[in-house]
This record gives sequence, structure tokens and C-alpha cells, in this order.
Amino acid sequence: MDRPIRYWAWAPQQLGWWIAVLFMIGSSLFALGSALFLAKLSHAFLLDSIFFTGSLFFTSAAFCQFQQARNTSRTAFWSTFSQFIGTLMFNMNTFDAFFNLGWFAQDLLVWTPNILGSILFQISGSLALIEICKRWWCWNIRQLTWWIGAINFAGCVAFLVSAILAFTPPAPTNALIINWATTFTLIGAICFFAGAFLIWSTLDRKSD
Repeated sequence: MDRPIRYWAWAPQQLGWWIAVLFMIGSSLFALGSALFLAKLSHAFLLDSIFFTGSLFFTSAAFCQFQQARNTSRTAFWSTFSQFIGTLMFNMNTFDAFFNLGWFAQDLLVWTPNILGSILFQISGSLALIEICKRWWCWNIRQLTWWIGAINFAGCVAFLVSAILAFTPPAPTNALIINWATTFTLIGAICFFAGAFLIWSTLDRKSD
């Protein structure tokens, strides 16, 4: 890589530091909620609270990243804007999950913002790679920013697969499909945590 990875950084005066920390907290909460669900925790309100709180941290981080990119390239601007709007969809999706809804309302109020948010995340991840590679794809494993973009892209793909699998049909949903949807949410959360963690290594070392 172009610089060694740091395992800790303290630079609260830098916006990038807050972006990394907020994304790591949000990702950790999504991962925790997914893991608890797969472990068969039956406390629905607790699980919904974990996911909703995680979405708020995602939105805070995405807003900071959008502010950071506003005066950079158009590609970075649209990438962060798409990501920010996507997090607002996740706010709606995770908040509506608190209510006991029928299958139609579940699809309209929970699944629809989930799939829209995931699509917006996928657009954001794709644009971020274009910004890094200057084309649709590249292999540059020695560049830290490439790893950040590639790992976040993988997280976006995982979230999109999870959203597709989470569609609620009129008939009872197969428990296996629900578990797979949650598993992909867990994978996506781990990817986003790793990408945010690597952001620390892009910070100005003078601020340690």
C-alpha cells in the first residue's frame, strides 16, 4: 500500500476523522443487529432500535462526507450526495420497521426505502471507484484509497443483495431467505466498517 495502516488515530479536528468514526459506529450497530438476529434473539424492539440508531450514525457520517466533497470533483460530489440520500432512505426503512405492518405496508414503508437506499449506495460506491480509477474499474492494490473504494463497493453490493432478498411476498416468507438477507446485511456492515477503519490511514499524521 502507499502508506502503512494505523490502528488508532486521534484527530477530532479533522472532518475525515469524524467520518471514519461515525461510519464505524453505524456499521458496528448494523453488524450487531444482524448478528443478534441470526443468533435468534426474539426481542424485536431491541433489534429495531439497534438498526435505527446505526442508520442515524450512517446519515451523520454521510452528511459529513458530502460536506467534505462539495468543493471537489463532480464525481465525488454525486457519489457522496447519492450516499447521503441513501442513508435517509435507511432512516425511513429502519424507523418504519418498529411498526407491526401487513405485507403490503411492509413492502411500501420498509422494503421500498430499503431497496432505494441500497440502489443509491450502489451508485455511490460505483462513482467512488470511478473517481479513484478514472474509469469503471481498476486493480491498484498498493493504493490505500483503492482498497477503501473497493471494500465499500463490496459493502454496497452486499446491502443491495440483502434488500432484494428482503422483499415481503403475500405468502409467508421463507426463514432461510430472511436469514440470507440478514447475512448479507452483516457482510455489508463489516465491509463498511473496514472501509471506514482504513480512512484513518488517509489522515494527516501531524494531527496524531
